[in-house]
Amino acid sequence: MELHFDEFALTISASSIDVPYGTRDELLFLQVRQDVVERLKDLSTEVVYFGYAPDNTADEQDELLTTGVFYRIIGYEKNLGVDLDSTAEEIKKAFAYLVENYEPFWSTIIVEEGTSNREVTVELLYGDVFLPPASFEGGGDEVG
Repeated sequence: MELHFDEFALTISASSIDVPYGTRDELLFLQVRQDVVERLKDLSTEVVYFGYAPDNTADEQDELLTTGVFYRIIGYEKNLGVDLDSTAEEIKKAFAYLVENYEPFWSTIIVEEGTSNREVTVELLYGDVFLPPASFEGGGDEVG
């Protein structure tokens, strides 16, 4: 059986932000959107990770954690128009377009801790942006 993934994840550093702990998930995106876009458009922003979307199971596994604050944006490969061979600039441009033009299906702050490392990630999870919101898995009721 061959595994097939549909979602890419991009992780970039967000080390200089004041993490908006306590912000409701529905409002989190509005608070971080501009900063995310500015970082993605900044040529000096390094890609920490780009690849298939990881599961978040690093808690208490120090060797899998990096101390710091990060943005992780997850979107469907078909909506981004990039692949694993794309350049860092192409990847950041595609994700910047996604964040600038669409609201995520879900956003949250994830804190994972090991014995010596503590990783804080502001995560933006996008559904298929070409489908109406009610069509997202777990989406709302259809109107009509």
